[in-house]
Amino acid sequence: MSNNTIVLKVTKNSYFTIFSLFLIALVFFNSLLLFSQSIRLDESQSIWSATKPIPALLRFMAEDVNVPLYTLLLHFWLQIFGTGIETVRSLSIIFFVLTLPVLYQLAKESSNSNVAILTICLFALSPFVTWYSAEARTYTLFVLLATLSNLYFLRMVRTDGGKGKLGYTLSTLFGLYTHFFFMFLAATQLVYVFYKTASKIYKSNKSGQSILHLFAKYKNLPLDVIVSQIIAFGGFLPWIIYFLTLGSAANTQPLIPRPSSFNIFQTLVNFVFGFQSYSVQAILISLWPLLILIMFFVFTRRQRYLTSGLDYFALASFLPIMLVFVVSYLRPVFLSRYLIFVTPTLFFLIAWTLINFPRKIYVYVTGGFLIIMFSFLVFQNVSSATPVKEDYQDVAGYISKKAGPQDIVAVTPPLTVYPIEYSYTGTAKIVTIPDWDRYNRGPIPEFSQQNLAKQIDGFKTQYANIFVVYSYDQGYEGSIKNYLDGHFQLLDFRTFSPGLEVKEYKLRYDIP
Repeated sequence: MSNNTIVLKVTKNSYFTIFSLFLIALVFFNSLLLFSQSIRLDESQSIWSATKPIPALLRFMAEDVNVPLYTLLLHFWLQIFGTGIETVRSLSIIFFVLTLPVLYQLAKESSNSNVAILTICLFALSPFVTWYSAEARTYTLFVLLATLSNLYFLRMVRTDGGKGKLGYTLSTLFGLYTHFFFMFLAATQLVYVFYKTASKIYKSNKSGQSILHLFAKYKNLPLDVIVSQIIAFGGFLPWIIYFLTLGSAANTQPLIPRPSSFNIFQTLVNFVFGFQSYSVQAILISLWPLLILIMFFVFTRRQRYLTSGLDYFALASFLPIMLVFVVSYLRPVFLSRYLIFVTPTLFFLIAWTLINFPRKIYVYVTGGFLIIMFSFLVFQNVSSATPVKEDYQDVAGYISKKAGPQDIVAVTPPLTVYPIEYSYTGTAKIVTIPDWDRYNRGPIPEFSQQNLAKQIDGFKTQYANIFVVYSYDQGYEGSIKNYLDGHFQLLDFRTFSPGLEVKEYKLRYDIP
């Protein structure tokens, strides 16, 4: 290779790196738009629980069927920086930033620096990942620990257990304390280890050696992974015991429908293109046959870049989704945000696919794909039709101005009282339907038509108007609307974001 060729190669790599850094800088600038948006339901719950003393915090998390690591970190973060929504969200973006060099190292060790740079570009441009990087929840910490787990796990695989054991054990332990779904990543890694060991035994068995002899020869890696997981799960056992002792599994759990195959494709579309309107999502999902053709085209061509552990990246990207899908037929738990831990390996696969296109079209395909992702990222953050937007701040401002001390504000379902109260400055009393005393232990009361009528009759004796805030239908929202629409005069109706609305009804006419 001539010196001119070397200089040319370095220059191209330098331009690619500079472009990538510029792209990531644009993403961070765009993320500032998210920092100014209204607090969301899950964030308000994080702040509510993190402001409690640690014993009460741990009890609340167990009763809410959660794990405590992120909330404990947020607890100390709030002690230092306060409870302003911008400062609270800053903790999540720190975890997001820390994920980038870890993901770069993971991709570089598995392929090369070009694939690694493109991987972190795609990851940083993901509207889905960016959305949760600016949300005061556990998800970016979850992704960081999953990426660390993948990094150390593959080091163990490549060295037959010689390197990465301590890092893998600790990342798995802390990952379990971050989200229950980390178990699906651990299960995937166990499946992969036995698959690799079985493949080695099968290939070596052709020489006539006994199965026991071959297993003894290749036992190091599976035993090391099993021991690491036993230690990690052993460290997680105290929380499981505490959870089983106190967990009610009904305190503030959302109503999650049973998934269909459509939800699998929808989740993958969300990961890459974010939370677009339902019509746009439907169009993107309908393009899945084209994706299959592209993957077939790339995988059947001679690869320009060798990759170590490509089968693991594919397994870690799709097997957890399928496992959660199957489990959801026993108990529905399928939510795209719970599966965010597969995005690092998924974007490595996409980067590897793009970079293996023929040289003549690689630049155009990759550039076009990055532009499309960035466009969807901006549109998701500025569009009022984004399905996951929750404009509780405007709701609180509206009822603060319009509802007086002679009125009452009712929030349904009860758990949505948290984001309302965070921004509320009015004089009207706030209650929930069904009536829930958050300061007493126990789950949210079940809804009943009889209790609704009794509760509204009590309001009629004291208040002139009732402002009802509807969001997150838990199965009884229609019953509340039908009762109030059929018994009282509707004075006003406002929609603030998808699924979030306020209705004002007249309770009495003898109060000015």
